[in-house]
Amino acid sequence: MDKYDDTPVKIMLYPAILFMVIGMSIGVYLAFNTFIFPDYFSGEYVHFGRVRPVHVGSVAFLWLLSANVGLFYYFVPRLCGVPLWSSKLANFTAIFWWLALIVGNYSFPWGTNFGWEYAELPLWVGWLPIKFITGVAWILVAFNLFMTIANRKYEKMYVSLWYVMGTLIWTTFTYLAGSFAINWVPGGISRVNVSWFYVHNLVGLIYTPMGLATAYYFLPKLANVPIYSHRLSMIGFWSIAFVYAWIGSHHMMHGPISQWLQTTAVVFSIWLFIPVWTVVANLFETVRSHWGKYNQSAPIRFIIMGVIYYLITCIQGPLMAMRNINEITSKTDWIIGHSHISLYGTFTFFAIAGIYQAIPVITKKPLWSNALADWHFTLNLLGSIPFIGALWVGGFLQGMLWATWADGTSYAEFHNNLTILPFLDTVADMRTWWILRGMGGAIVLFGNLLFVFNVFNTIVLKPAQQESEILSAAPAKVIV
Repeated sequence: MDKYDDTPVKIMLYPAILFMVIGMSIGVYLAFNTFIFPDYFSGEYVHFGRVRPVHVGSVAFLWLLSANVGLFYYFVPRLCGVPLWSSKLANFTAIFWWLALIVGNYSFPWGTNFGWEYAELPLWVGWLPIKFITGVAWILVAFNLFMTIANRKYEKMYVSLWYVMGTLIWTTFTYLAGSFAINWVPGGISRVNVSWFYVHNLVGLIYTPMGLATAYYFLPKLANVPIYSHRLSMIGFWSIAFVYAWIGSHHMMHGPISQWLQTTAVVFSIWLFIPVWTVVANLFETVRSHWGKYNQSAPIRFIIMGVIYYLITCIQGPLMAMRNINEITSKTDWIIGHSHISLYGTFTFFAIAGIYQAIPVITKKPLWSNALADWHFTLNLLGSIPFIGALWVGGFLQGMLWATWADGTSYAEFHNNLTILPFLDTVADMRTWWILRGMGGAIVLFGNLLFVFNVFNTIVLKPAQQESEILSAAPAKVIV
């Protein structure tokens, strides 16, 4: 009998990979049907307001959150030297997990969702209490992983376990705030403030520690070298714990919130550079003496490129918190590009790298095609440049147009600017950038279809069939 039961890993990873391409397909549909050829496909159930939450829920929860839970099930037992505390509990939890998220997310076109960003899950769909079931499923996941860590064989905890434990705690109160507490707060700006606490900490206290736990485990495993500095990793962990919860309000700069709260968000946003530089330095130093492996391994390229994107997005964040820059970037497509580079360019890249290492281990077979993995990385990188870059550049120019449009020291000057440059013209001027975004998204989607095809063949084909069908690179070595 094997020491590790990877059935829970499979139950979480395999559907998550499928939902990644479903969610990205919906995203490409929205890019074209909403922004390039508006309402080419029209109807009550296919317009932007009904479909966009389906896209967000598919890629954020059904793909990225679920994949990271599967990867936690994979590497937490291996770092602890013991099997998962209860595989039966994990398999039972998956029933609640997938039932609630699938039913909740794909009920959105029928108007079941709320208007709060990333908190669209309905309280009820028919007789199913969706938010409650989701919360219970998460508590069961957290309990199972905490019990595994508590019963570990190795006394010293590797940095990934610290990030896992942080994720389990922070996700719990972040989910409670965004899904339940927001409805207990009196209306108005106080409720909006809770919403931005949830939205920003969804990235900062859920996906960031999840992604870094993954990167810290899989990069040394893939490169076959130890992490550069455990001390640096601990500085990064505790600074994230101290800093991140305070910066969500920088999305409400110049709004009707207290100046002290805006200033607090600015200060803590600048302090975000501390965990960012520790992570970037630590991961780059890990492979600095083994840089040749970057060219030899697509998963390593995914992690290193994810680290670069992490650096970029975490430079953007503090800059956006500065009042004079926020005047230009706030509410523009710059913000959309900022969110995509973190959830896609960083944490999706980390998760993909982890899956590339985990799949051969849990299937006990080599990856079906290293050449397809190389193409997968290349297409994701090439597609991400016009996709994200167009949103940054176009969004900044959009903000500059708005700044000019709103200029004027008197009502007459202001009205004259409205006449010269109507607001709808500033929207129409974005079309070229939206075309680039749509093209980049299509390239990314095609690359990820190759990823699904590669993983599917790895899972279903026998090694003998694989050896006869792979005509390109040699099979990857399986590293447990």
